[in-house]
Amino acid sequence: MKKFREKTRYSNFPYGVYLLFVVIVLVFLLSTNGTVSPSHLLNIARSAAPLGIVAMGQTLALLVGGLDLSVGATMSMVNLVCASIMRGSSENIFQGVVVSLALCVAIGLVNGIIITKFKMQPFLVTMAMSIIIEGGYYVYTQGIPSGNIPDSFRYIAEGWIGVFPVAFLIWIVLWFVLSVVLRRTVYGQKLYFTGASNLVAKMSGYHADRIVISAYVLTSVLAGVAGLMLSAYVGVASMGVGTEYTLNSIASAVIGGTAFVGGIGTLEGTFPGVMIIVILQSLMTILGISNAGQYLSQGVVIAVMVAINQMQLKKNR
Repeated sequence: MKKFREKTRYSNFPYGVYLLFVVIVLVFLLSTNGTVSPSHLLNIARSAAPLGIVAMGQTLALLVGGLDLSVGATMSMVNLVCASIMRGSSENIFQGVVVSLALCVAIGLVNGIIITKFKMQPFLVTMAMSIIIEGGYYVYTQGIPSGNIPDSFRYIAEGWIGVFPVAFLIWIVLWFVLSVVLRRTVYGQKLYFTGASNLVAKMSGYHADRIVISAYVLTSVLAGVAGLMLSAYVGVASMGVGTEYTLNSIASAVIGGTAFVGGIGTLEGTFPGVMIIVILQSLMTILGISNAGQYLSQGVVIAVMVAINQMQLKKNR
């Protein structure tokens, strides 16, 4: 029980990640010689919204001691399905959104049930699910994606309310709601307890498996919401548009202090983790650095943050 309580202490506010975020922003401003305007920074935040939303879901999966490698394929599937249903007509928006999110719920349920009931590794289960989803949407489109997103729906990606982009506001609202759920509700406590020690969770008298399943459902649904927003960005059906978001969502959560062992991490840390990833990518693009250089830089940041988090974990055990 003592070890269990110690592990659950790591839901404290991640000040170190925010310090790194400030440093990255300062480096960004200095590297661009102060030519970056506040509107440019807001545009970066707008473009970060899909990653921010799917990274929140990835954080939930990590908190229960799991991992979801199917989120990128889920986002791609949502793009193809909703575009093919909407076909540029505002009248089809509701149907496209409902069908897309219903498929996401089904994916999350299958992931969670297989992981909990058959005691299989989340890595293998979600990787297999990713392959199945990709195969499914290739069959669905016959290799030729079709359809487009109506302008009225694209407002969630391109619209502004005052000086703030709508996409960023949606991300912030979801982030705030989920943060409150994790910190202020019994369900949030159970997520941490289950990730910290599944055995202790079961001894506490609640169904830990149901908590794990619900976490995977939420992860898939958030990937679906991110896929809808990404679809609003690109405007058309595009094969594999969400592929890169799988690893980036994991990286964002890990940079933010979420651990692979479960029960350790916060959505407050995932937020700056996302911004660090996106700002680094934007900086590398502005400076004309090649893709190889971008991958190297991101890898170094991720490796350093993982090392720091592991050192802190060992220190406080």
